Amino acid sequence: MTDLSISGQQVLPGPPPPPPTIPEPFRITTNAPHHMNDASLTPGRRKLQKWLGRVLRIVITDGRVLVGFFNCTDRDANIVLSMCAEYLVEGQEPRLLGNVMVPGKHIVSLNIDEPDPQSSLLVQ
Repeated sequence: MTDLSISGQQVLPGPPPPPPTIPEPFRITTNAPHHMNDASLTPGRRKLQKWLGRVLRIVITDGRVLVGFFNCTDRDANIVLSMCAEYLVEGQEPRLLGNVMVPGKHIVSLNIDEPDPQSSLLVQ
């Protein structure tokens, strides 16, 4: 067995220290299958977890519509969308924005943007 010396103190190899615990407000939520049925999650958190990675359509107070993939939210209802597009007027070409943080105080409505099965090319 080899002894290690750091600043004059003898240190013997042993088990690594336990990882630091993360306080509850900073809990990381994921939509990985093994975390989806975590009994400690509230129904609201469980619903938000299912929305991760889905396309959201957000209407904000000035009338703009933002459509992008839902990445995260926080206590203040701020939402982060990736690959976001901004629609100023319905029917016009969107402006591509990329990653966007939408302040919760400006959100008027929020919808999960799901494709209409009737408009699918596979339906004959």
